[in-house]
Amino acid sequence: VHGGGGSRAMFRPHAQELVKRGYRCVLMDLPGHGTLVDSPLTLDSCVEATAKVYKVCGLVPETTVYVGASLGAYIGFYILDKLPKKSFCGAILMDCGQNVGPDCSLKARVGIWFLKMAAGNMSNKALMGAMLGVTKKSPAKYKLVESVFGAGMHFQQGVEQTICMHTVAPADYIPNYEFPVLFFNGTEDYRDSENKWLSLCKDQKRSALKVYEGGDHFFTHDEKFVDDLLDRMDSFAKEV
Repeated sequence: VHGGGGSRAMFRPHAQELVKRGYRCVLMDLPGHGTLVDSPLTLDSCVEATAKVYKVCGLVPETTVYVGASLGAYIGFYILDKLPKKSFCGAILMDCGQNVGPDCSLKARVGIWFLKMAAGNMSNKALMGAMLGVTKKSPAKYKLVESVFGAGMHFQQGVEQTICMHTVAPADYIPNYEFPVLFFNGTEDYRDSENKWLSLCKDQKRSALKVYEGGDHFFTHDEKFVDDLLDRMDSFAKEV
C-alpha cells in the first residue's frame, strides 16, 4: 500500500521482483489516490477499500502479508486493527517510525500543521513540483521517478491525508495484532517511536526492526538497500 500522494504504481518494481521469487503481489490505490482519486479519503474508507481488494482478489489469511509504506503504513496501523483479526499472517510497515498521532511531540505536531497548511493552500501541480524537488535531493534512484511520479501525484485530498495520520494512535492498535510485524526505516528519516512500536508487538519472537544507515524517507527506492529489503521481506514471508 503506497505512500501519500502516490498510487499503486509506487511499489510496482518491488512487486515485480517478488513475483520472480514466486509471490503473488496485489497493488492497490487508497481512496483519494490513483484510480480512486475522487473517492473521499477517511480512515474507514481505507478499511473498506482494503476489505474490497481482499475479497475480490480471493486472499486468505494463511498466506497474506500486509505491506505498507509511509501513509500506507500509518493508515495500515488502523486497517490492521479494524479488519477481522485473522485477515493477515504478518505485516511489513515502512517509513512509519515517527509518531504523528494525537499524542505526538510538539515537533511532529508542527510538521503535521505545516503539511496541512501546504496541502490546503497549494495546487496539486505545485505540491507535485515540491515533491519532485525533494526526491531530486534524495540518494534514492531505484526507479523512483517512474514509479512514484509515473502515474501522477494525488494531493487533492492532502488535508484529509494529514487528518488521517494525526488521528491514528499506533500504540492503541499494535498490541491487538496476533501476527508479527517487520518494521523498516532509514536513519535520516524522523523516527522517534520505532522502538516503542516494536516493543508493543505481541509476537516478539518474530517481529523485528531494520534501520538502514543513511536511508531517508525514500530508502525503499535506494539501490543500496533494495536487494536487502527484498531479501528480508522474502525471509519474513517464509517464516510467517
